[in-house]
Amino acid sequence: MDARYDLGDDHRLVGTLCPDMKLTLERPDPDVVTAVTRSADLLREGRGSLLDLVDRAEARDAAAAWTGRVNTVTARTGRGDVDALLIRPDGCVAWAWPTGQDLDATPLVRALGTWFGQPA
Repeated sequence: MDARYDLGDDHRLVGTLCPDMKLTLERPDPDVVTAVTRSADLLREGRGSLLDLVDRAEARDAAAAWTGRVNTVTARTGRGDVDALLIRPDGCVAWAWPTGQDLDATPLVRALGTWFGQPA
């Protein structure tokens, strides 16, 4: 459970299993499982998840071309060290956006392309 894979990102969560966090949905999406109350619930559909923890549209906009393969969920949690996470279907964090930083979309787009193929 404490393994960390080198996925080319220095954030301490990238390459680890996503911690199971309690979530409060900010903008429920009818296309996403409606019973999401914990981050582990995101894995039920077997799809990737972009978890936006502070309602910052930049990450959602950068991932919009992958909506057929990646669920986008905006939720609140008690974490203060990350603004957004890209989570693979196996629960591994593929990308993390550190709190309060400006978004450089290149690493997010690279991670989306690596794990979920070319944009639609």
